[in-house]
Amino acid sequence: MRTWKHSPQRKGAMMMSNARKAETTLQFNGKNVDTSLKEYLESVTYTDVASGSSDTLSISLQDIDQKWMKGWYPKKGDVVKGSIKFLDWDKDGQDKSLSCGSFTLDEIKFSGNPMTASFSCVSSPASESFKTRERNKTWKNVTIQGIAKEIAKRYSLKLSYSGPSIKIKSLEQSQADSQFLYSLCESYGLSMKVYKNKIVIYDQTTMEKKKAVCTLKMTDFVDNSWDVTDSLYGVYTGARISYKSSKDSKEISVYTGLKAEKATGSRVLKINETADSVSDAYYKAAAKVNKSNESATTISGSIWPNPKICAGVTVTISGFGRLDGKYFVDKSTLDVGSGTKQKIEIHKCQKRLVYKPKAKKAAAPASSGKTYKKGDTVNFHGGTHYVSSYAGAKGYSAKAGPAKITLDKTCKGNGGAHPYHLVHTNSASNVYGWVDEGTFD
Repeated sequence: MRTWKHSPQRKGAMMMSNARKAETTLQFNGKNVDTSLKEYLESVTYTDVASGSSDTLSISLQDIDQKWMKGWYPKKGDVVKGSIKFLDWDKDGQDKSLSCGSFTLDEIKFSGNPMTASFSCVSSPASESFKTRERNKTWKNVTIQGIAKEIAKRYSLKLSYSGPSIKIKSLEQSQADSQFLYSLCESYGLSMKVYKNKIVIYDQTTMEKKKAVCTLKMTDFVDNSWDVTDSLYGVYTGARISYKSSKDSKEISVYTGLKAEKATGSRVLKINETADSVSDAYYKAAAKVNKSNESATTISGSIWPNPKICAGVTVTISGFGRLDGKYFVDKSTLDVGSGTKQKIEIHKCQKRLVYKPKAKKAAAPASSGKTYKKGDTVNFHGGTHYVSSYAGAKGYSAKAGPAKITLDKTCKGNGGAHPYHLVHTNSASNVYGWVDEGTFD
């Protein structure tokens, strides 16, 4: 989620050996204050999160002469911009810079003996109503992207949306815009944060598939100090969600998962939720399973600072035995002061439950009213056969040809999404799995 820049090697750098270090650059309301802060600045802490809250920037100053408490007292709502420059980081003369973004001065604190000042800044708009003003509104026939676009416009923010198009029939809002949008995104499996005057909404599944930016070993953790949690509790292979139909209040129950609901080793999350449709229910079920599974294997600790590692990227963990693998960075905290420290919180990338609505099929010809049952021999049209009858099951390409129905839609435990199980009867076809209704005659 962050971009860092690589600077060309400085002239004369090869003639000397420089200790690498990090420096911050700060602006208040567009004015560079590095010179003014030089004799007062103790540390700058930048906390970068992947989703669920805003990034923060904390500035700690010594204020023995009380200048900050008196004449230099800042105003809440001031715009603060920050960046971190890593000097001679990989080798002499090679610098890297990390833009922290734009923040709003949110809180001012002072403490005594010795006198210090602390300024807390958040990457949210200055308008307090974004986080505090409760708004009552009914959203009808909209998409999540459309809701986010309207809220972003209200606070003069840009919108970056890279998730699926999710339609919502009706939704009641009774929260502040910030809390409402965070909650909405989470319930549909989307990640959201506010960064650089932008509301950023993205699909974490896509981000977790990206190439790892680096490899971390035990020696990359300061003093080899780290914490690992590997848990079975709260880890699921699928979910059964029950909801009431908006038409007649009839309770509907559907299952979606990585394996069959009754299969050996299945761990099914039971959910009672409101939903507009089966599609709506599948999105919400997948979101809850994926969110819960993120806590399966987690690592936290302090690493030797690496500007490539920021929230929203993936890293490879090596040297931890069975814990090795690809991990997603949930949070990174960089502290630049007398030294530079970086704390990270990461979770192991698991296979995620993904729901993709099926495209609407053309209506079957009026003459085709035949019903099919187990034992019938049919002509498969070719297309996709699936590993199970449930939505979200993995599918593979299959050739057309004669096949036999070995299980039909009336069989016990049928997921309904791909209700017929076909097995090819000669070499013309290779179909051997669950198929959709209407793919044979």
